[in-house]
Amino acid sequence: GCPGVLAVLGLEAAAPGECELTRLLQDKLQYEMRLQYMKHYFPIDYTVQVQYEEVLRPSNITRLRNGTVSEAALRYLWFHVSSQAVLRIREVLPEKHPSWKYTQELCQLFDALGKEYSRYRQ
Repeated sequence: GCPGVLAVLGLEAAAPGECELTRLLQDKLQYEMRLQYMKHYFPIDYTVQVQYEEVLRPSNITRLRNGTVSEAALRYLWFHVSSQAVLRIREVLPEKHPSWKYTQELCQLFDALGKEYSRYRQ
């Protein structure tokens, strides 16, 4: 395996394609970038409505890991929840918004990761 953004959740990436994509995502999801593009560039009272099930907390991951959920399933869960959150944000951003390009790049990385996962399942 290789360390990546999933290390935050205590997960290790598996296949080389997945590994490289999670490394790229880790670079894009650094705290300073998230702060700038997902907080500072938004109005103070700006919110995006999400369902309770759409929020992935480290405690939920720990609970799942202590159960019978495989590492691969946890990686896919992280991918699914994260990519859906980014899509939700992109839906409300106009193209001229300073965070649009950043969000678009995240979507492309998540799309590529999704293709990797669909190849594994075949």
